[in-house]
Amino acid sequence: GRRVSLSAPAVRDRLNRLRSKGVLQGFMLMIDSSVFDRDDVLLFFNGEYSRNTALAAFTAADVSWVAWKVDGRIHLRLWTKNEREATANLTKILGVRPSRRAFKTRKRRAPLSITDLSIMDALVDNPKVPFGELLKTTGLSPKTVRKHLNLLLETKTISIDPLLGALTDSGELIYPLVVDGSVSMDDVRKIMGESAQTHYTLEPPMKHVLCRASSLADVISKTRVLEKVQGVNYVTITLNREVLVSTDLRHSLIREEIRKLEKNRKK
Repeated sequence: GRRVSLSAPAVRDRLNRLRSKGVLQGFMLMIDSSVFDRDDVLLFFNGEYSRNTALAAFTAADVSWVAWKVDGRIHLRLWTKNEREATANLTKILGVRPSRRAFKTRKRRAPLSITDLSIMDALVDNPKVPFGELLKTTGLSPKTVRKHLNLLLETKTISIDPLLGALTDSGELIYPLVVDGSVSMDDVRKIMGESAQTHYTLEPPMKHVLCRASSLADVISKTRVLEKVQGVNYVTITLNREVLVSTDLRHSLIREEIRKLEKNRKK
């Protein structure tokens, strides 16, 4: 509520309205893949794919999430140690190589504790779980959970991202935008208005941005202006029909890190 200058009841009311319209489908826990010593890769597949094909891609190894778009395209994210092998597997499933990719290499991070990982594991299935339930699941004190959770969020080790569906009405719209190019977020905001960067990649430079607009006409007109800004290669409004999130992959990777730490403790 503090970030958007709204009271808690007002935030809940807006979220409920977005859910009722199908704009907000839920939330997912995003994790910096460097935690697991893995690269973060976005793959874009153009075409008119069916939901069954999107589900087939979702079952592939190392897939963090799959976004099935309104126009049939598929975007997906990999957390992988072997990009070539994972991409080849998806190419076999979808019958075509990705039209584009965006790559964020793993980096060195400060090691996480079992407490950090336990909190992350408890958030996987429901990132918006009530605080009391989070305490019961982890068995930790309120002070400990708040301290570690705040640090995980502040260091961007984790984030809680909205799962947005298609825009279905002509009122206030919240929508995802992909901006390919070296343009700054300040320049994006000057044109698009209220917006926030959710993710970025360096190879190629690409920003994933959440924007808000008063109407679909407003979205289209502002997007056309942004496309003409120096440094912008292209701008895509990415409307999701459905987003599939692999909670199994998240649990598996987190619990493997916990096992490693517990094993080291016994040495």
